[in-house]
Amino acid sequence: MRLLDRYIAKQVFISAVFAVTVILVILILGNVFKEILRELDKRPDLSLGFVFKFIILVIPISLSLAIPFSFLTAILLTFGRLSADSEFIAMRMSGQSMWRICLPIGALALFFTLICGWFNLSITPAAKTEMEGMKASMINMVKREPLLIFPDQVVMKEIDNHLLYAKKEEDALYGFQMIKLEKGRPQALVVARKAEVSVDLTKAIPELVFDFTDFNMMAKSQEGDFMESTQPVFFESGEIGLELPDKSNQEAADKPVNVSLRRLIQFAGDEDLEPDKRVTYQTELSTRFAFSVSCIMFGLIGVPLGITAQRRESTAGFVISLIIAVSYYVLLIIAQMQSANASAFPHLLVWIPNLLCLGLGLFLFVRLSRK
Repeated sequence: MRLLDRYIAKQVFISAVFAVTVILVILILGNVFKEILRELDKRPDLSLGFVFKFIILVIPISLSLAIPFSFLTAILLTFGRLSADSEFIAMRMSGQSMWRICLPIGALALFFTLICGWFNLSITPAAKTEMEGMKASMINMVKREPLLIFPDQVVMKEIDNHLLYAKKEEDALYGFQMIKLEKGRPQALVVARKAEVSVDLTKAIPELVFDFTDFNMMAKSQEGDFMESTQPVFFESGEIGLELPDKSNQEAADKPVNVSLRRLIQFAGDEDLEPDKRVTYQTELSTRFAFSVSCIMFGLIGVPLGITAQRRESTAGFVISLIIAVSYYVLLIIAQMQSANASAFPHLLVWIPNLLCLGLGLFLFVRLSRK
């Protein structure tokens, strides 16, 4: 039996590693095309170090998604082949029960659950926080190179309540335009032929300093519409500073999906928080645990489906796993959509996909074991 256990475990493990690799590459490429290429299009002078760091951070996030579905795919492929080659029949004829044959699958399910739980509860939140900081925080970028944060001939919206547009060259911004907004309405307009950019880190709140050449400015008066109550004022040169409060990292760190496990448990049990806000943390906590133990549910449902399929082709296994994975994830998303509605008990709803898989898996497994 030890030889049989090693044989089954080896087949499933190798298939799972292969599936994880394939899904990981797909997810990483998807994130790279979605995030990095878009940023490179606006800011082609981003360093390769920035790109590589982003890819490294994507890996644990992608692994937390890939492991359960890869494990399911591996089970479907392995037991489908065992059934098609009559190896499963030989195991049953030797007197082995279904529960005994699937013992190595249970061990692998626990192993992948621990790995998935480690990623979901610890590594992935930290990676998401760091990634959000890379995309949202501007202070670290202006320390290194102020011009780096400006896209070339694309409207920049990253600075709160400001819209900026310019043609970027190596030394300065040309054809510079900036609109200051308040509640979505323009309050001031600055147009300059040239703007040199620097950063003043000596102040309590760092400032992005624009040194203008040949510029005019229009500012809204206390009464009247912006276009009706302003006249342009021309200057040969001048400076304007914009405060850059570094709030983005903290805001990113406080998002439920980015909060560490210890802080998430604190927020979930904090009676002083508003009920709808507290339930978002409770939902995220339940989601992390529910998604981690999904490996066990997928193992339970994958064995009878793999044997019933009786296919040697990998296509059938991938199609079945894809259907189950999509169904599971859609149900999970529907439950998470109620995360801010305390009356809907979303922290309990996220367990419904697991319970459905558990019920269906037990039904199929017990029926198969009686044959």
